[in-house]
Amino acid sequence: MKNTLTAYALPLAAALLLAACGSAPKSMYYWKNYNDTVYQHLKNDDGSLGKQISKMEKYFNEANLKQQAVAPGAHAHMGLLMVAAGQPEAAYTQFEAEKNLFPESSIFMDFLMKNKAKKGKK
Repeated sequence: MKNTLTAYALPLAAALLLAACGSAPKSMYYWKNYNDTVYQHLKNDDGSLGKQISKMEKYFNEANLKQQAVAPGAHAHMGLLMVAAGQPEAAYTQFEAEKNLFPESSIFMDFLMKNKAKKGKK
Protein backbone atom coordinates (compact mmCIF):
# COMPACT_ATOMS: atom_id res chain seq x y z
CA MET A 1 0.00 0.00 0.00
CA LYS A 2 2.79 2.40 0.93
CA ASN A 3 4.64 1.72 -2.35
CA THR A 4 1.44 2.29 -4.33
CA LEU A 5 0.81 5.62 -2.62
CA THR A 6 4.39 6.75 -3.24
CA ALA A 7 4.21 5.55 -6.82
CA TYR A 8 1.25 7.85 -7.51
CA ALA A 9 2.04 10.76 -5.18
CA LEU A 10 5.53 11.50 -6.46
CA PRO A 11 4.61 11.78 -10.16
CA LEU A 12 1.49 13.77 -9.27
CA ALA A 13 3.51 16.21 -7.17
CA ALA A 14 6.08 16.55 -9.97
CA ALA A 15 3.34 17.18 -12.55
CA LEU A 16 1.74 19.87 -10.38
CA LEU A 17 5.10 21.54 -9.82
CA LEU A 18 5.89 21.58 -13.53
CA ALA A 19 2.42 22.88 -14.41
CA ALA A 20 2.83 25.77 -11.99
CA CYS A 21 6.12 26.73 -13.60
CA GLY A 22 4.86 26.34 -17.14
CA SER A 23 3.20 29.72 -17.57
CA ALA A 24 5.20 32.91 -17.84
CA PRO A 25 4.22 35.76 -15.54
CA LYS A 26 2.12 38.49 -17.12
CA SER A 27 3.97 41.77 -17.57
CA MET A 28 2.72 44.81 -15.68
CA TYR A 29 3.05 46.94 -18.80
CA TYR A 30 2.49 46.52 -22.51
CA TRP A 31 5.90 46.76 -24.14
CA LYS A 32 5.40 45.30 -27.65
CA ASN A 33 7.87 47.27 -29.81
CA TYR A 34 8.06 50.38 -27.62
CA ASN A 35 11.77 49.94 -26.82
CA ASP A 36 12.63 49.40 -30.48
CA THR A 37 10.67 52.51 -31.46
CA VAL A 38 12.51 54.67 -28.95
CA TYR A 39 15.86 53.18 -29.95
CA GLN A 40 15.21 53.82 -33.64
CA HIS A 41 14.27 57.42 -32.86
CA LEU A 42 17.41 58.00 -30.81
CA LYS A 43 19.59 56.49 -33.55
CA ASN A 44 17.72 58.52 -36.18
CA ASP A 45 17.15 55.28 -38.08
CA ASP A 46 13.46 55.77 -38.63
CA GLY A 47 13.30 58.68 -41.02
CA SER A 48 10.35 60.95 -40.47
CA LEU A 49 8.90 62.31 -37.28
CA GLY A 50 5.42 61.49 -38.59
CA LYS A 51 6.39 57.83 -38.83
CA GLN A 52 7.56 57.84 -35.20
CA ILE A 53 4.34 59.50 -34.04
CA SER A 54 2.32 56.99 -36.03
CA LYS A 55 4.19 54.07 -34.43
CA MET A 56 3.56 55.48 -30.96
CA GLU A 57 -0.15 56.03 -31.68
CA LYS A 58 -0.35 52.42 -32.84
CA TYR A 59 1.40 51.34 -29.65
CA PHE A 60 -1.12 53.25 -27.48
CA ASN A 61 -4.04 51.76 -29.42
CA GLU A 62 -2.69 48.21 -29.06
CA ALA A 63 -2.13 48.66 -25.32
CA ASN A 64 -5.68 49.96 -24.97
CA LEU A 65 -7.12 47.04 -26.96
CA LYS A 66 -5.22 44.55 -24.80
CA GLN A 67 -6.30 46.45 -21.68
CA GLN A 68 -2.74 46.76 -20.46
CA ALA A 69 -0.97 49.78 -19.02
CA VAL A 70 1.52 51.54 -21.26
CA ALA A 71 5.17 51.37 -20.34
CA PRO A 72 6.73 54.03 -18.16
CA GLY A 73 8.05 56.83 -20.33
CA ALA A 74 5.77 56.15 -23.30
CA HIS A 75 3.68 59.28 -22.86
CA ALA A 76 6.82 61.34 -22.17
CA HIS A 77 8.40 60.06 -25.38
CA MET A 78 5.25 60.87 -27.32
CA GLY A 79 5.26 64.33 -25.75
CA LEU A 80 8.82 64.95 -26.91
CA LEU A 81 7.85 63.81 -30.40
CA MET A 82 4.95 66.27 -30.31
CA VAL A 83 7.28 69.09 -29.27
CA ALA A 84 9.57 68.24 -32.17
CA ALA A 85 6.52 68.26 -34.48
CA GLY A 86 5.57 71.74 -33.29
CA GLN A 87 2.51 70.65 -31.32
CA PRO A 88 3.13 71.97 -27.79
CA GLU A 89 -0.49 71.54 -26.66
CA ALA A 90 -0.48 67.86 -27.57
CA ALA A 91 2.91 67.50 -25.87
CA TYR A 92 1.55 69.08 -22.69
CA THR A 93 -1.31 66.56 -22.70
CA GLN A 94 1.15 63.67 -23.06
CA PHE A 95 3.35 64.98 -20.25
CA GLU A 96 0.29 65.31 -18.01
CA ALA A 97 -0.71 61.72 -18.81
CA GLU A 98 2.78 60.50 -17.90
CA LYS A 99 2.69 62.47 -14.67
CA ASN A 100 -0.72 61.04 -13.72
CA LEU A 101 0.21 57.44 -14.51
CA PHE A 102 3.65 57.61 -12.91
CA PRO A 103 3.72 60.18 -10.09
CA GLU A 104 7.41 59.56 -9.52
CA SER A 105 8.05 61.29 -12.85
CA SER A 106 6.24 64.47 -11.81
CA ILE A 107 9.36 66.61 -11.26
CA PHE A 108 10.75 65.74 -14.69
CA MET A 109 7.33 66.12 -16.36
CA ASP A 110 6.91 69.54 -14.71
CA PHE A 111 10.32 70.49 -16.08
CA LEU A 112 9.35 69.35 -19.59
CA MET A 113 5.98 71.12 -19.41
CA LYS A 114 7.69 74.32 -18.33
CA ASN A 115 10.58 74.21 -20.78
CA LYS A 116 9.32 72.28 -23.78
CA ALA A 117 5.55 72.21 -24.05
CA LYS A 118 4.91 75.86 -23.19
CA LYS A 119 7.61 77.26 -25.48
CA GLY A 120 7.42 74.77 -28.31
CA LYS A 121 10.49 73.38 -30.05
CA LYS A 122 13.75 75.20 -29.46
